[in-house]
Amino acid sequence: MNKLEKIKLVKNQLAIEWKCDSNVFSEDNNVFIESNHCFFKMITFGKNVVIKANPLIYNWCIEHFKEVPACDIMDGENLFAIETKLREFGKKLAGEHVRYLHLNNINTINKPHNYEYKLFNEDNIKDLYINKAFENALNYERDVIALGAYNGTELVALAGADDYMGNLWQIGIDTLPEHRNNGLASYLVNTLAYEIESRGMLPYYTTWSPNIASTTVALNTGFLPIWVEYFAEDI
Repeated sequence: MNKLEKIKLVKNQLAIEWKCDSNVFSEDNNVFIESNHCFFKMITFGKNVVIKANPLIYNWCIEHFKEVPACDIMDGENLFAIETKLREFGKKLAGEHVRYLHLNNINTINKPHNYEYKLFNEDNIKDLYINKAFENALNYERDVIALGAYNGTELVALAGADDYMGNLWQIGIDTLPEHRNNGLASYLVNTLAYEIESRGMLPYYTTWSPNIASTTVALNTGFLPIWVEYFAEDI
């Protein structure tokens, strides 16, 4: 698939999750969706913002953000306004989620030596759940594939993926501190992305803008930022 086909697939998958038409993510104007099943979510692909809100705050969202550009809504003053409103109802923003798609083929990443590597699938991935130091790589619920790096018998780095978004598999990465800065993260993420694609799925990667190390891994492995999400959670 090319870039546009991959983005279209993402929008179609999000439309299923949001129970809306996929075209709302490509509109010129901001779109507001009233929902009894979601308190607050907002998403942008850069052109507009789509906000899904509970009836308790639906009209407030329209009043405050109908004419505001997406990039400005997801900026300090407006995020503060949203946070303040959510806290009236015992909610808070879960934070920034920048989503990256695997769009560039990167074939020049060196394989770090002195490590052994093991691929885990659905039949044995739960064997990894005894390791609690890899919460970015595993969610310990819907993990479907993972690639681990071992120093002897010790698991020191892990890239894993879940299938919460159907055919879009989200990659996460963790490396133990003493094994960082030697290329393990980039090698594992890059290799796992190709493994996911070989299975007919679309890999994506999530981080947040201040996490420079994670952002660097994404860019080094051919992932580019495509959409940004915020959502509410209970305090």
